[in-house]
Amino acid sequence: MAAVVIGVIQVGTKIAAIAIALIFILPLFPVYTGSAAGASTVVIAKINPEEFNPQAVEALQGKVIYVADLAPVAIISIPGKAVGLLSKLPGVVNVSEDGVVYAMAKPPWAGGGNKSQPAEVLPWGIDYIDAEMVWPGGVTGWVDVNGDGDGEIEVAVIDTGVDKDHPDLAGNIVWGIAVWNGKISSNYQDRNGHGTHVTGTVAAIDNDIGVIGVAHSVEIYAVKALGNGGYGSWSDLVIAIDLAVKGPDGVIDADGDGVVAGDPEDDAPEVISMSLGGSSAPQAVHDIIKAAYDLGITIVAAAGNDGAASPSYPAAYPEVIAVGAIDENGNVPSWSNMNPEVAAPGVNILSTYPDDTYEELSGTSMATPHVSGTVALIQAARLASGLPLLPPGSEGDTTADTVRGVLHITAADAGDPGYDSLYGYGIVDAYDAVQTAVSG
Repeated sequence: MAAVVIGVIQVGTKIAAIAIALIFILPLFPVYTGSAAGASTVVIAKINPEEFNPQAVEALQGKVIYVADLAPVAIISIPGKAVGLLSKLPGVVNVSEDGVVYAMAKPPWAGGGNKSQPAEVLPWGIDYIDAEMVWPGGVTGWVDVNGDGDGEIEVAVIDTGVDKDHPDLAGNIVWGIAVWNGKISSNYQDRNGHGTHVTGTVAAIDNDIGVIGVAHSVEIYAVKALGNGGYGSWSDLVIAIDLAVKGPDGVIDADGDGVVAGDPEDDAPEVISMSLGGSSAPQAVHDIIKAAYDLGITIVAAAGNDGAASPSYPAAYPEVIAVGAIDENGNVPSWSNMNPEVAAPGVNILSTYPDDTYEELSGTSMATPHVSGTVALIQAARLASGLPLLPPGSEGDTTADTVRGVLHITAADAGDPGYDSLYGYGIVDAYDAVQTAVSG
């Protein structure tokens, strides 16, 4: 994985050469002379790549953990008392504290489960948004434009990982990666349950067992950025988004044509799904999300479960579709944050769970993948019809020339007429959304 960690200075092996180099280099930078033992903290820095020098960070007894390709952002570990000096280094635009981001399941995920493989059922949420009405037309999330055997639509699920060999998921998981405390690995196995559950709602396979997902043939990138306790950090989320956009080949735009989402030559996902959130996100989180959005990637996130007047972050960003929850009666539970963009089923949702099992969970976490899967269906239908992908669009779109516009005008109106604080534009309707996306 060394190839994806950039910005780390490689130094020669000759000790004398190192010593001479440091004599001339270190005096150019501020030097932190205090004790670093047990005092390091992780910060997120917005940088000017042309001026930023990792050796200056090392002179402060710090370490550059990761430098993103997607946006000018660096994750840095540094003694707490040296943060002020860090912010004054050449090429450092600003420095933000790290923070905690959580899985948005409510109540907390269940444990255990029935390990038998039950006959396949259609979860009520999939039925509610009419996703099953899309499939007979051949729109299931899979489309191969250039005939190379690889699908052109991928959904990157950034969460607690996934149960890699779950019989209802394994066939759709094409790549996975994990980041924890800045360390990148291939160990994306889910030991919590949340990520496996969310992934199942997007893409559980139509295979006569368990459940079936909204886009049951779509390819999944499993990106583990939350730990086994269901929480992680903003810094790891920044890295996770950067890794997700690069995809398996580790390159943002492999053919250099400026087209990323939907390009058969590139590995970027067309949808990023994040059933997670927190408060007071650093500016760098917004920077990395804007960069992904500018590449044509549709980003979907949970509105949050605090009963608050507005969505949590990253759902609160204007580039992100914030998803609120409804129950089987179409009512918004009291804990679903207000002012989402759209609403979707999020109460007592049956989906896949670790150890080849199934569980019912609730939360805006569960609502989010219904929308992510719907976006995958929209984009797959477009490509299958010989049409280009729709751009993500904006919060206020009400025409059929963007993903968000399609979702807005086809959502089932609920609550007060038009946009309202409980349902946003309404409850997502996958069938109407797909039909509108291909017919205009």
